[in-house]
Amino acid sequence: MSSVAHINGVLDLLSAPGSPFETTEIEARGQSYTGYKNAPPQVRQLWMAIKADDDDEFIVYEDERITYGQARRRVLEVANGLIVDFGVQPGDSVGLALRNYPEWVLGWWAIQMAGATAVEMNSFWNAEELKYGVLDSGSSVMIVDQKRHDLIASKLEGLSAEGVDVQMILVRGEGEGDTDEGTVAWSNVDGPAVVPEVDFGADDRAAMVYTSGTTAFPKGVVHTQRNVVTNHLNMVVFGVSIPLAEVSASGGDVLAAAGAAQNSPQTVMLVAVPLFHVTGSHCVMLPITATGGKLVLMYKWDAEVALELIEREKVTNFTGVPTMTMDMLASPSFADHDTSTLKHMGSGGAPNPPHMVAKVDDQVENATATQGYGLSEVSGIATANGGMFYKEKPGSCGFAPRVAEVKVVDVSGDEVPVGERGELCIRGPHVFLEYHNKPDATAEVIDATGWFHTGDIAVMDDDGFVFIVDRAKDVVIRGGENVGSAEVEAAIAKHPAVHECAVFGVPHDRLGEEVAVAVYPIQGETVRADELRAFASESLAAFKVPSHVFVHDEPLPKNPNGKVLKRVLREEAAAR
Repeated sequence: MSSVAHINGVLDLLSAPGSPFETTEIEARGQSYTGYKNAPPQVRQLWMAIKADDDDEFIVYEDERITYGQARRRVLEVANGLIVDFGVQPGDSVGLALRNYPEWVLGWWAIQMAGATAVEMNSFWNAEELKYGVLDSGSSVMIVDQKRHDLIASKLEGLSAEGVDVQMILVRGEGEGDTDEGTVAWSNVDGPAVVPEVDFGADDRAAMVYTSGTTAFPKGVVHTQRNVVTNHLNMVVFGVSIPLAEVSASGGDVLAAAGAAQNSPQTVMLVAVPLFHVTGSHCVMLPITATGGKLVLMYKWDAEVALELIEREKVTNFTGVPTMTMDMLASPSFADHDTSTLKHMGSGGAPNPPHMVAKVDDQVENATATQGYGLSEVSGIATANGGMFYKEKPGSCGFAPRVAEVKVVDVSGDEVPVGERGELCIRGPHVFLEYHNKPDATAEVIDATGWFHTGDIAVMDDDGFVFIVDRAKDVVIRGGENVGSAEVEAAIAKHPAVHECAVFGVPHDRLGEEVAVAVYPIQGETVRADELRAFASESLAAFKVPSHVFVHDEPLPKNPNGKVLKRVLREEAAAR
């Protein structure tokens, strides 16, 4: 029996009649999809169904600790404060622009309890970008920290001229209480601790996240209640199906293992990614919260601080971009910290070097590597790979859940045979509603039958596992040959002296483009261009071997989500 047969057997069991994850045909936005029969119609019902005791710890931030009981009360107080004092109605946009503070989490859930739309703004935006986000989303109420408050305050006149008078709720302000007209301190937002009576449905808005904006001005990706709930259930299904499939593959009793899993200890998640990113909010914060877990928040990424928190808080789960995992594994003090509580080391947001699986396996005593592939437009996650199946297919981002359809198509939109390259398309109740106020941009990526065209170049194997080859816009076209940067990066990342790398194209008079790579070496190591090319040529065709090697003495430039800014690397290369 193949490994994939074990996965399919477990998915059959989970989606069967009577299961909590039973699937059925649903109608949404004029389309028929496979969805979860028992999915709650509102995100806020996930919050109200949490089984954690009031005394259980929910959020840890530096020396602060918040229990579920404290959080339950505060979320209701803020939700009712939004409704009564700020006039927030179901569907209204309420912005979040602050760093990874506990109030981000509490504010997000309060917005859900009020039936409003949580607009997750990039906390690294400058004043002009924040002004754009407020105007684009129509967020007349903003939950902000001091820095974001000051940036928005500098644009109040312009915002008012555009017809938006912003009220700000200030988190962790420099003074006591309210600071100025139009700003209320978080502590002063105080309504009754009762569930608000508001009316909204499964296809009404729940959240809006913004695209990273590395290639164009950010677009607001609108998620419905159904989108967000479906993504959460997909996360749970992935988390359950992979270990149960491993039990099946080893000849164990799957039903007994499923029962035992219900009594497992509290999950403790280290939250290192920004909460405003769909990975941080929808794939980390939400599912850990909804299942009664603990969130250990980091203000900003620091590998040494992360290792200290893992040991101190007995962290069981970690998810971040691949460079974060590599930073920890490469830390000189890694062996000095107790990381034995770690069970899962997840990666997402960027292609994961295939050799990462072996590194996690070798260095982290009890953890297995997992990989997720997703986009803002699918409310979080599309496919996942982990455990023994990740070891078998380390280059794959995994399989899709039963409520998602995936296919690979050519430039004409026709599905290609197994093993051939094409654009990955996804369909299901987790696919976003629209780009806010951008119908033309929405129509460019969602076709008439509900298929979302991701722009990612992929291959699917006989088992239905997806392999991301590249982003369409990241393909280097060298003399008519398409060179996938992910493939070249995976080969170069295996070099023992390479900490991180990024492949991109540079102009060439005759070939159109040549392949270039930016490399940041492991601390204390040296990378020579000729030696790196020779190493790459051992696994790559000659036309894929980088003609240009740029060695950096600092980490490669990244956006706040941890993705390498290849645009910056191209500009730096052109200036040399």
